[in-house]
Amino acid sequence: MTNRENYTKAFDNGQQHINAAIVLAEKQHYGFSISHLILGIEELIKYQILFNCSDENTIFTDAEINSIFYNHKGKHKLLKEFQESVSKEFTEDFHEYIFHIASGLELNEKHLSIQKNRFKEWGAFFSVAYPEINIPEADRQSFFKWLNDANSIKNRGFYVCPNGDKWKSPSEVLKEEYETALMYANAILQQTEIMKSLDITEEEFMNYLNSDIPT
Repeated sequence: MTNRENYTKAFDNGQQHINAAIVLAEKQHYGFSISHLILGIEELIKYQILFNCSDENTIFTDAEINSIFYNHKGKHKLLKEFQESVSKEFTEDFHEYIFHIASGLELNEKHLSIQKNRFKEWGAFFSVAYPEINIPEADRQSFFKWLNDANSIKNRGFYVCPNGDKWKSPSEVLKEEYETALMYANAILQQTEIMKSLDITEEEFMNYLNSDIPT
């Protein structure tokens, strides 16, 4: 679908949005900061989708792939699907699903729900191998609610918006709101960085194995 040189630009741009958010927060521009954090995680899910696509095989529909370029809600929906797959409960159900597949057992409704999640392998990997970098289990449902409102939150961070008789300004966004958004963004960034570190060809992997590794 696209080459690594192209889609890596999405990762770089997402990282730059998050870095910009941190700089703005240091100047107490928390509204602008939150908006950049949301733009950052939108670019990171774009990278993840394109990383998992190829011309021969993709688990995402054409409409979903188009949505990562033009539709904010589409990106937020995919972010939710990914973070759902990272939960401890999902991972336990995923292992049960794998056992049923390997044993030829009939899949129940719960297994079919697991099967539909396109990030299930990645989610189980992050849940088991990197629990310390993920959004904490206790905060995951709050993240989903925040993500559902993310487009409105982003607009509030950028623009003066009517709110009855008293209009709201980005300058009214609180530091605590920024810190919550930063926690979410940092988790998604660290997950995506690990994906990126594994985004190598077989030739590159063999070259690495054959290289002189410092001891």
